[in-house]
Amino acid sequence: MSQKSEKYARHLSTRMDKLEQDCRFVAALHSISDDTATELRRRTREKARLARQWRQRCMWLAVVAATLAVALCLTLKVKADAALVEEPPIESIPIVAVAQEDFENEKIEVALLESANVIENCAVTWYTADTCGKHPGDPAYGITYSGLPVVEGLSCAVDPDVIPLYSDVFVEYADGMVEQLWATDTGVKGNAIDIYTSDYDYAIQCGRQSLTVWWVGP
Repeated sequence: MSQKSEKYARHLSTRMDKLEQDCRFVAALHSISDDTATELRRRTREKARLARQWRQRCMWLAVVAATLAVALCLTLKVKADAALVEEPPIESIPIVAVAQEDFENEKIEVALLESANVIENCAVTWYTADTCGKHPGDPAYGITYSGLPVVEGLSCAVDPDVIPLYSDVFVEYADGMVEQLWATDTGVKGNAIDIYTSDYDYAIQCGRQSLTVWWVGP
């Protein structure tokens, strides 16, 4: 083989080696491309699956939120309707019935006074729990002779020799008003009564008055 032939053979061998390397590189590229495509398809399918799951969760959340909103609206409506329900009207007592009751009470009072014992020019005074010689903390403080506690507008003291204890006492004031009291205490003498009040200034202001008094025994 000549020198020229050997050179051509070496050149041809070199090109063949390079062509083989290129073929292996291309095959490797194809292999890499196939793996990449497979990975991309896998990732795409995974993302699609996650997207479907997310859409389903959002749909269920929307359904739950709508249900809660409807329930809240119904509750508010029921409360509003209940608040608008009119209360039953208060039955008013007919004026005729009130007048009839006042008339009956007046008749009873007149009948009592007609059967009562009268004391003309009775000495009427007022007292408080502090003017009875007892002090707060004393077991007998505010307790009348009968053992009953004093009551504003009811209790009065009498002389048992004139007005028996537990008698109903009627006092007619200067303006014509009649007050009914109960004789549960003592401490006065003769034709006199002492009316209990919790207001010391009021007792001083009323002072001593000469009034007509009736009493009905127990």
